[in-house]
Amino acid sequence: MVSSQNVLRTPRGESFFKSERRNFPKQYRNEVGTLSRFKFPIFFLGKTESKRMRGFKPGKFANTIFVFGFLGFVFPLSWIYPEVIPFEPHFVAEEKKSGPSFDEKKSPIFQEGQTQTEVEANPIPSFSGKVIDWDVEKLTEYAVSNNPLYLAEKQNMRIERGKVITASLYRNPTIQLQQQFIGVPGGGGSSGPQILGANGSQGGHMEVAPALYQDLDVYGVVSLRSKVAKKSFEAVLGEFDNFDRLFRLRLRQNYWAYIFLTNLVDYNKEFYENYSDLLELTKFRVEKGDISPLEYERLELERIQVEKFYRDALVRRQFVEKELRILSGIREAEGIFAFKTEMRFKSLEDLGLRLREITTVNRPDIAALEERVKEKKLNIDLQRREALGYVQVGGEWRIKGNEHYAGVFATVPLPLNDRGQGKVLSAKEEHKKFELALEAKKEKSTKRLRLPRRNFLRERIFLQSTKELICCKKTNSWSKNPE
Repeated sequence: MVSSQNVLRTPRGESFFKSERRNFPKQYRNEVGTLSRFKFPIFFLGKTESKRMRGFKPGKFANTIFVFGFLGFVFPLSWIYPEVIPFEPHFVAEEKKSGPSFDEKKSPIFQEGQTQTEVEANPIPSFSGKVIDWDVEKLTEYAVSNNPLYLAEKQNMRIERGKVITASLYRNPTIQLQQQFIGVPGGGGSSGPQILGANGSQGGHMEVAPALYQDLDVYGVVSLRSKVAKKSFEAVLGEFDNFDRLFRLRLRQNYWAYIFLTNLVDYNKEFYENYSDLLELTKFRVEKGDISPLEYERLELERIQVEKFYRDALVRRQFVEKELRILSGIREAEGIFAFKTEMRFKSLEDLGLRLREITTVNRPDIAALEERVKEKKLNIDLQRREALGYVQVGGEWRIKGNEHYAGVFATVPLPLNDRGQGKVLSAKEEHKKFELALEAKKEKSTKRLRLPRRNFLRERIFLQSTKELICCKKTNSWSKNPE
């Protein structure tokens, strides 16, 4: 090995640092500390440049450093991220879940800035954390005030109201102003054309004729059209009443179904947990040899069945919850359902239902069809009257110099060819169509209501007689055994 002491000594045996000034050439000694663009000395710990460095050209090296420095200033060094084109949405989701892979992005400063950027770009929907434990009346009141489906159906009444106003309006009068120029000013001699007199004349004074026209409804078209529009409006009211009835009915059904399924989920969950505990105990007893392994397998099959019931109830409750959110207009971000209403039996009187007095005539859908039939019947006469047209009357005043003329006139259309035969025939067939639809609706409603009502009343009578029989037996038993 070569000692460091030998390396740091000169050939004469003197110390390197002591003979430092003598080893430096004079020209290098004078240029040490000076900065030149093309030439500067290179030394390390006081040594002169070696033989390998003698071929080194300082000018080219300085130019290279200058060029790289300029490029580094213009194009700063930064991470180059590959561009990824997401062909499918789940690829983008996987990249977001995996997170950045560079070490630079693991720094807390970068993560904080990235978090702020994501929050500003994609704001998280605010969840109020509200627990909705309303009863069915409050939920229905909220639904009819905020559900877009209900509000959109409600707009049909306002649309029909506008049609009623339009149908009751009379026709607007017409004002006409006519100005006639007779002849042309100036002329070009005897060879010119003769226009209403000698060539070059004005041909008389300018004529002005204002007039006023008005269509008169002598056949009662406007009044009949207004009646048809009112019947259509009443039919729309009946249709909305039917929609409101079905909407509230579906809302109540889904409300009570959600409560029932919530209780069913809780019960099945409790059964599943009990079966799991029982299965653990049975497994322990099988290992001890107290019972047969067949008993363990039987309990395991029962637990699988209970688990199936539990999961089916969860799926059904999710489906009912989705329907309930659609009907109520409450999104998941606005709150969660946690209804506290208990399921109790309510009599028909409490619900306001009197099956013995209910008839199909009181149904709003049938009432709406009846109004439609009346509307179509009036529409037949309306099409006949509209084919006759309007009688147009008017007056005119003509002024020509000192001459004044006035006159009145009337225009009566003659329905010789087009008497509205096609429109009248279509109106008759449409009226017949709605009559048949009304009869079919009544028959269908009567049949659908008659048999279930009969069965329901029979069951109510049987239940009442059974209760009376039980009470009589209890009374007789108490009379025989007073103790």
